[in-house]
Amino acid sequence: MCDAYINDALPPPRRKLVPGMCIKCKVTKPSISIRRTLYCKDCFVKASIVKFRAALTKSRKRVELPQTKVLVALSGGAASSAMLKLTADFMNMERKGTDAEPPFTGVVVGHVDESCLFPGSQEDEICAIAAESGLPYFKVALEDVFAPGEGQLALLELVKASIAPGAALDQFCARLVEPAQTDSHADQLKALFAGLTSATDKEDMLDIVKTALIMRLARNLECGAVLLGDSATRTAVKVMALTGHGRGLSLPLEAGTESQWFHGVVVVRPMRDFVVKEIAFFNRWTRQRAAFVPTFTTGGPRRASIGRLAEAFIVELDRDFPSTVPTVCRTLQKLEPRAEALAARPCVVCGMPAEPDAHAWRSRLTISHAQDTEHLPVPVEASAADSLDITSCLCYSCQNMLHHTTPGTVLPRFCTTQLQNAEDLTASANNHNDLRAKIEEFLIDDSDGSDNEH
Repeated sequence: MCDAYINDALPPPRRKLVPGMCIKCKVTKPSISIRRTLYCKDCFVKASIVKFRAALTKSRKRVELPQTKVLVALSGGAASSAMLKLTADFMNMERKGTDAEPPFTGVVVGHVDESCLFPGSQEDEICAIAAESGLPYFKVALEDVFAPGEGQLALLELVKASIAPGAALDQFCARLVEPAQTDSHADQLKALFAGLTSATDKEDMLDIVKTALIMRLARNLECGAVLLGDSATRTAVKVMALTGHGRGLSLPLEAGTESQWFHGVVVVRPMRDFVVKEIAFFNRWTRQRAAFVPTFTTGGPRRASIGRLAEAFIVELDRDFPSTVPTVCRTLQKLEPRAEALAARPCVVCGMPAEPDAHAWRSRLTISHAQDTEHLPVPVEASAADSLDITSCLCYSCQNMLHHTTPGTVLPRFCTTQLQNAEDLTASANNHNDLRAKIEEFLIDDSDGSDNEH
């Protein structure tokens, strides 16, 4: 009787692997090999759906995300299009028992129109992809980053005389200017990217602007979370590129599976377990459309930018060693944001943590020619009434970007808001220090109390 009871309690034995057959059903010849694992067409699609839903559920539990409305960021590329389809199917699936309630109260699609900078972008195709999902679709233009918000009129313009050759002599100053009424938002956007001298800086600024617009759209739509379609391959490339930019402090916040850095909005990357090969075959076998998304280095050489070089390095290495991308992603998952990063003020430009000693660190690491710095005077203080010293409000990477930026370049409007927030934090800290100095003599030192006890 005991043996019979034990046999009934045990799960049914798994079927043995059949050489040359699908690892799941074991009766169909495989159609694809992922990391030396064979799948047939149907089993691969089902496994992809299960993997996406498991990743999304785990992310919600890790950040304790309540039921809220989410925004699916759609760029039109293969990864974001696949994420859109998987999310829409997840919301429309039949639910029973404990899973009777949907994971989110609502899902909307958000897209940033980049046709102002890239006239060849397939915006009509992207609109059609969003329409096929059946979800509400919202689009914001890239040039809207210069649109005035509530109570925002002035823009930040870099001052010419404040940036000198050599990292030790850099002093980043800006002034508040009123935009000319004759300049359209599109003209201001083109002037911004024209002032950036390298493709690396242009790609960085494009990512910063798109992130700011997506976050603003999510807040306007009262969304508590944003889903980004960064695949495992894209994440590995991003880790290498961000490390090359000197963004190690903010790496877990910019590339992690979940990020709570943005106030009021949680960023989740549920496609982190998919490599580009999986996404390509999933879109093909589910007939999911995708659009071509151009950038500044499209069709360029591998050394066109740091991001392009990192992409070529990861893709070529992963071709011979298929464990490259998973290894980089697993290493990233072990990284946790440092306490000083979470307590640091946001950078005026990118919004990521700005190290308090970034300028001094950059001065020690940057190599300059002796003849360039030997006879140069120390940068003067920002004495002009309309000049603002923003050096301490910039992270290391943005200092490198602005060092090569053409003087007179006008920064996006959200930089003014972030500068105002930084000044408010500084004023609050100064008031706290002044108050402590006034009452210092009335405070009891802990060490004195401990000595008296002994």
